[in-house]
Amino acid sequence: MILEHHDAIRALLAPLPFYDGQVPAKPTYPYRVVYFDTGTESGTKLEGSSDRAEFRFQITSVAESPQGVAIVADAARSKLIDATPVVPGRVCTRIDHETAIPVRANEEVTNPNTDLHPMYAVDTYHFSSFAG
Repeated sequence: MILEHHDAIRALLAPLPFYDGQVPAKPTYPYRVVYFDTGTESGTKLEGSSDRAEFRFQITSVAESPQGVAIVADAARSKLIDATPVVPGRVCTRIDHETAIPVRANEEVTNPNTDLHPMYAVDTYHFSSFAG
């Protein structure tokens, strides 16, 4: 069930280039990285197995300038906010944008082409799914 939920988010992002959790040693700027959780499950019924799952995922938007980060983040947000993931056998809620961290420099990394630290921001998204 977990992978089907991850695949639904990948499908929504598919028109946009992204790395799935791993970034190569020499990435092409700008870029975004998607990090998935494994979800939590709980029951909404008085009896029987759990039928509700909650999923959160993060997108780290990376560019060489704060303006570039905003462009990368905005492109992902336009694909995700209020979109409804499609997971076979499940009914999903619309995706909401939970939190964002401010744009900042990653001082642990230096782009060898520019000698600058890349800038990044992280957005956290959330959605629920129910047994269909």
